[in-house]
Amino acid sequence: MVKITAPADCDNTPKKKFLKEFNVAFAEADVDYFHDKLTDDVVWNMVGDKIIEGKENFIAALLKMKEYTAKEVKIESIITHGRFAAVNGSMVMNKGNVFAFADFYEFRGAKGNLVKKLTSYVVEK
Repeated sequence: MVKITAPADCDNTPKKKFLKEFNVAFAEADVDYFHDKLTDDVVWNMVGDKIIEGKENFIAALLKMKEYTAKEVKIESIITHGRFAAVNGSMVMNKGNVFAFADFYEFRGAKGNLVKKLTSYVVEK
């Protein structure tokens, strides 16, 4: 189980709660979680690395990352506005290395929780 640290206000709106859960599932490489959280044509831009297009390719990429799960995630902030959101924080991996991240989300609509686009910036500390 991943240890999660997050600001108290992460659960005060449905979208912030969703993003916190999304990040927990990501850290745990819980691929089953993502099947109904992404649009079929989702685009994941891992800046400086690769761009993944399509839900099945997104999930396949997560499966490949399963051996690199995190033991701790610290969410610094979650910001939401309409169909856009951002999350930043850090992750301590099971192998001990630490990464800082900033993820920018675009949802299919302002009221829904289907991720249409994810742009990830990750830096090893």
